[in-house]
Amino acid sequence: MRYPDIPLPLPASGFVLSQHLNDSDPLLAIGRFDASRYHDELCGQWCLPLPPRLQKAVKKRRAEYLASRVLARQIMARLGHSGFILHNAADRSPLWPAGIQASLSHSDSVVVVAATSRSLCVGVDVEQKMTAETAHETAGMLMCAAEKAYLHTLPLDFSLAATLLFSLKESVYKALWPQLHQPMDFHQAELIQMDLASQCATLQLTHRFSETFKEGCLLQAEFLLQDKYVITLVTHDGKNRLSGQAKPV
Repeated sequence: MRYPDIPLPLPASGFVLSQHLNDSDPLLAIGRFDASRYHDELCGQWCLPLPPRLQKAVKKRRAEYLASRVLARQIMARLGHSGFILHNAADRSPLWPAGIQASLSHSDSVVVVAATSRSLCVGVDVEQKMTAETAHETAGMLMCAAEKAYLHTLPLDFSLAATLLFSLKESVYKALWPQLHQPMDFHQAELIQMDLASQCATLQLTHRFSETFKEGCLLQAEFLLQDKYVITLVTHDGKNRLSGQAKPV
């Protein structure tokens, strides 16, 4: 995955620090913001009102909401939907324009959006690097024994490797949710291959969700490793590709 390098226009404030776009398909955009500079008046100025459920939320949550909507509006304009305001369905999933497949994620001071007009499943995620303690405490919930052994073979400290795996599985879940509307356990997708040089990974489902997304279905991912966080992107064209592999390689 290439880090976005095309600058996007910034709204006039010190709240949004940067926004950059990758001219890929799906489009990938990353924005950075300073939550300490958020104030509610910005929502009115930028015509992105807070929904009722967030009007009494903590400042950090309101800042994440505004930063993500600013970036989403920029990306939707690139896809022919100017003035778009991202709302959420009853299940809290984002409601994108008809004909658009997209995904959004935010963590601390970073927001990421991936979007396409092609018929693709799209899931994107950004995660702050886990502490070593958190990585070891959550290993049993996040990974099987074979995945854990595989992560220990990578030239990454375990906390970063665990964060990357967590993010990959979050992106899988986000990519599949609009198609399936089914909850997903971390052990229902398994990492089978990772190439740090090309920043690509392959996961396979270990559970049958549907005729298309059945056990053994392969899912391709890209990722970025930054100093304090990781970004992952999973796309799938809906075709049923199966693997005979059952364990990480």
